[in-house]
Parts: sequence; C-alpha cells; structure tokens
Amino acid sequence: MSESQSPHLVDWAVTGKCNLSCRHCRGMIGEDLTTERAKKLAVEIAELKPNWVIIEGGEPLLREDLFELLELMRQRQLEVHLITNGMLLTPEVITTLKQLGVKVMISIDGATPETYEAVRRGASFERVVQAARACVRDRLLEAINFTIMKRNYLEIPGILELAVSIRVKRVTFIGLKPCQDYRNELLSPQEYGEAIKLACQGALKTGIEFFFDEPFFWATVKEWKLLAQVPAEGAGILFPVTTACIFGDYLFIEPNGEVKPCSFAPMVLGNVKEKPLDKIWGEALSSPLIHQIKDPKSRTGYCQSCQYLEDCKGCRSRTFVLTGDWFSSDPVCPLSLKLAVKEG
Repeated sequence: MSESQSPHLVDWAVTGKCNLSCRHCRGMIGEDLTTERAKKLAVEIAELKPNWVIIEGGEPLLREDLFELLELMRQRQLEVHLITNGMLLTPEVITTLKQLGVKVMISIDGATPETYEAVRRGASFERVVQAARACVRDRLLEAINFTIMKRNYLEIPGILELAVSIRVKRVTFIGLKPCQDYRNELLSPQEYGEAIKLACQGALKTGIEFFFDEPFFWATVKEWKLLAQVPAEGAGILFPVTTACIFGDYLFIEPNGEVKPCSFAPMVLGNVKEKPLDKIWGEALSSPLIHQIKDPKSRTGYCQSCQYLEDCKGCRSRTFVLTGDWFSSDPVCPLSLKLAVKEG
C-alpha cells in the first residue's frame, strides 16, 4: 500500500470500560477485543502507516494489556497519542507512559469544579488538575481536551486560563458529536460563532495554542476576520493536513473491532474479527458511497454557495444524525445564518 493511500490517522477505542459517567459519552458497543486479537490489530495498524494513532476508550487505562499494546506500537515507531480522563494517572503509570514514548491528552470539560464534575460524573476537578500538573512535570502532557456543549462553552476563556496555570501549551476544542440528549447539548450556529470568538480572544490573551476541531472553524475565522494562529508545526494531532472534514480519510475502531469511516459515523465498514484491517481500508477506499460523501460537490443546501466549501465540507456524521442525509449542509455552521438568508 502506497504512502498516499495510508489513512490520515487511526483512532482506536481500546476498551468500552470506564470509571466515569460523562454526559457526552456516545456509549460503547460489544465486548473488548481479546489480547491476542488486539495485539494482531496493533501490528495491522502499523502496516497501514498512518501519520499517527489515537488511543482512547472508554478509559484506555482500564485495559489490562494496554502497556503491551503500546509497546508493540512503540517497536513499530508509531506516533501514539493517548486520551485519558486523568483519574488513573498515578506516578507509576506516568513513568510507564513516558518510557513508552506516548503523548498524553487529558480531557477537562470545564474550567470550574462545578461544571467539570457535572459533565464528568464521578470525576474530581482537583484530582484531574493534579494529574495534569504531574504530566507537565514529566513533559508528558501534550494538551487539554475540552468537548464543547451548551453547559460549558462560556468557560472557554477559563479553560485557556487553566491551561496557563497548569503550564500546558495547548488546548483542543472538540465539537460535541452524537450522544445521548445530543440535540439539547449541541451548540446552535450562533453559539458556535460565539465559541469560536471566545477561543480566538482567549488564546490571544493567554498565549495558549489551540486547535478547534470543527471543519467550519477556519472558514468562520476568515469570513469574520478574526485573529487566530495556526498551531506550530510538529504539534502532532494539533496540526492536521487539511482543515476540512476528514470523514473516510481515517479509520475509527470500536472496542469490539467494528471499523468506521469516522469516530461518530453510524456506518460500519467491517469488523477486524472477520477480516484484516488493510482489507477493510482497501474496501473503504473503493467505496462509491464514501467517495460521494467526501466529494464537496455532492453537498446540497447553502453549502453549495459557500466560498469555503472545499476547505470545510461540513461535519458529515453530525449532519447525517441531524438530517438523515449524508449530503446536506452542516446545520450548526455559524456561516449558515448568512448563507441561509441569501438563499431565502
């Protein structure tokens, strides 16, 4: 398989087990892969030569053979980013992760104990901040991850201030994807616009680097002439090769081995328990439906007249969940307000 055909990244939820009950959890299906199959999968991922691998869950540190899997990836020189809720980051775990060359990202979805603990039920704000500081001391913490929802988006300036106090250099803002009570927690186009402004203003004030994981982010920045810095080169998953939705350009693997073209897509490409990962990826590359979904020319609605369409494409999985149509315009794009008026 040529380098150009490699997935942009592989995102592997290694376990459905978790020690928390988060309001934005999308839920996990089926039983985790056995150690034998998981080890084989780690090798298959390396053979696809992705730019990097994300290891998540559930809570990945609850998988008993996690360090064995990470060691296999280290041996194959894969760049690995581990997303954790931070509650299980003991000094011993931190030392082991450092030895394995893993980059750690800790999810902190609130700048205050009240908001954070309401979102991540069962977590402790004090403990997660202590864990983040311990990782910083060992030069292990790459970023804070902050999932944006109605109940916390006004705390975006606060999470950037918290990053300053923890001494971590980056925050990743992640758009809320399909989950329980999704429509009530999802930001409106107006609120998304406000969130983008708050992130840009807060970053300029604090000097914290950030990545806003929404395809319409840079389109909105350009259209509204906001000031935002591109994350520094070499910043791992914070420096994507494209600003557009990467549906179908990477693989997401569920704990039970199901493979999807996006972490939140209601579409299964295959299961690694039934066929090798490279075969599933090859079939995805040749799928007419995925080609059509990836093609911005297939969009309907106001996206068609947007000058930023090629650079954005709109979030496909969210759009499908909200509209039932893979090709519709992204319903929560801040620029949709202006475009919808023009259309009308």
